[in-house]
Amino acid sequence: MALFLETCAKYYPEHYPFFFTAFRTGMRLGELLALRWEDVDWHGKFILVRRSYKRGRLTPTKSGKQRRVDMTDQLVQVLRDFYLTRKKEALEAGTGRVEEFIFHRNGRPMEQNSIRYPFKRILERAGLRKIRFHDIRHTYASLLFSAGASPVYVKEQMGHSSIQITVDIYGHLIPSSNREMVNRLDTHPSATYPQPAKVKEA
Repeated sequence: MALFLETCAKYYPEHYPFFFTAFRTGMRLGELLALRWEDVDWHGKFILVRRSYKRGRLTPTKSGKQRRVDMTDQLVQVLRDFYLTRKKEALEAGTGRVEEFIFHRNGRPMEQNSIRYPFKRILERAGLRKIRFHDIRHTYASLLFSAGASPVYVKEQMGHSSIQITVDIYGHLIPSSNREMVNRLDTHPSATYPQPAKVKEA
């Protein structure tokens, strides 16, 4: 992830805010393309995912429900800087009005292929193996689990329609986290130390 973003910043800086948002939120490609500035809550530090975009059409999310995706502090800063860039562009254009869509082309959401092309080029530049854009979601979820996030939280962030989907896809990541949790019992203040069993003499 770090190498990809470093390469993007160096060779495709115009796409850096988009890919940074993708890696920090795990949002689907269509959801990212449909984002509006009004969906960003700067104070609450979250993005409200309300819709998706594909082939010229705005549609509901895959689950049909809205969801809140938490933003990291770094993502907040990246999007703030990007908004200021958009504001500067609007002033230079003489309108002073920032377009409603965060990632747009001439005011309209970008098409999916216009993202897949630079995505492929960045992977090649960075010397990384070929992956699908959708694999960014898997990376995001894996990092959440490795950081100790609960399946319920991951489910909410990912926008899965049920917890069963989350467990079915990422269940193999949960046991290692649980092993760390159970070992904490050994150092818990209320835990009792093991006592040797008393053996009755014959």
